[in-house]
Amino acid sequence: MTTAPHDAQSDIHPGSGDPHGGWLPRYGRAGMRTYIERVLGAERTALAPSVQALATYIEDTEDVRRLANKACAECLASVDRHSPRIEDVGALLHGFNTILTHAPGFIDGELIGLPFAAFMADFGRTASGAALFRHPTVKLLTSNILNDWHAFLCSPASNVGFRVDGEQWLSAAAKERYRFSLWRKDAGTPPYWNSWNAFLTRPFDDPARARPVADPDSNRTVACPTDGAPVREDAFRFGGRHCTLADLLATSVPQQQALVDYYRLVDLFEGGRVFQTKLGPYDFQRWWAPVHGEVLFDPFTIPGGFASGVIVIRTADHGHVCCIPMGTSAASGVVFDPAMRRGARVRKGQEMGMFSGGGASFALFFEKLPGKELIFLNADGERCSQGSLSIGAQIGAWYVRK
Repeated sequence: MTTAPHDAQSDIHPGSGDPHGGWLPRYGRAGMRTYIERVLGAERTALAPSVQALATYIEDTEDVRRLANKACAECLASVDRHSPRIEDVGALLHGFNTILTHAPGFIDGELIGLPFAAFMADFGRTASGAALFRHPTVKLLTSNILNDWHAFLCSPASNVGFRVDGEQWLSAAAKERYRFSLWRKDAGTPPYWNSWNAFLTRPFDDPARARPVADPDSNRTVACPTDGAPVREDAFRFGGRHCTLADLLATSVPQQQALVDYYRLVDLFEGGRVFQTKLGPYDFQRWWAPVHGEVLFDPFTIPGGFASGVIVIRTADHGHVCCIPMGTSAASGVVFDPAMRRGARVRKGQEMGMFSGGGASFALFFEKLPGKELIFLNADGERCSQGSLSIGAQIGAWYVRK
């Protein structure tokens, strides 16, 4: 893949293929078609163990095999015959195997930031394709494939997009988008970063200059925990659907559920305010504390179709704040800073953690307080409803309710 970006979710999950936050071109764009053609046309090699495990399960499980074959037939029937298509299960598995060594990069100026989602754009839209990847065992086996891909993104082999100045992530257009000069690098010459994930989670050279923290000594104002775009106030959406805090805190891990129940987290934030940001591929992928306070319990990550985590901060003057970072897919990781543990004192602007593999969204839930009201305003007194936000910038302030 070559050239630079212009201004023109999910990974293997059913119904995927729509771009999320700039990680993919819009459906039907030339870059998407070209990428799928290259994947399907790549030389076929022996399947990696994780892909072979999925192949064996499909072959040995009659109902799953029928479903996979039906999905291929539906994909062939629904896609224009001139477009690249996944014609059979062998092509599907070959595509997964090929993408295991593909890092996010550009085709004809269009970013393919979620290669699996690009490849599955049409297949995942079919009824049988969606059903196939909802199957519990298939879901587990494809998650293993994504985990192998994530391991590749942490290896030196994944920094191919940073090896030649003027190309890919080192093109003039890309450098301008992520502001190349702001970041700490692993080396002073190409490839600059040791891996794709080292680039993605890069820290600032000078955080105080790059992203000053608003009103750093006061808890009356709330700082933005991430770079990104505001989504909306008082409602949370993910994957195209409205989600409640109860949805986001649903967990299959008994110890996590015990914490949710013990602290009555759903009730604690009932009637409170919600603020959500959406991250893109050029955004800072670390997150900072929005307030001063004390960590209520050891933060945890919730298993499932995408990476998500939970950390709650108890303030002395403005109640509790629940922070929920959410990754782009099962290949993403929510990594909490080791300092974020039960009873730890944190300050506004202190690093809480990072997205490993890419962040999709970040939600803040604020407790409803008697006699007080949180209004989402920036430092200029304007609503934070559009444009882009910088980590550390003011997104809200508490006022006495009259």
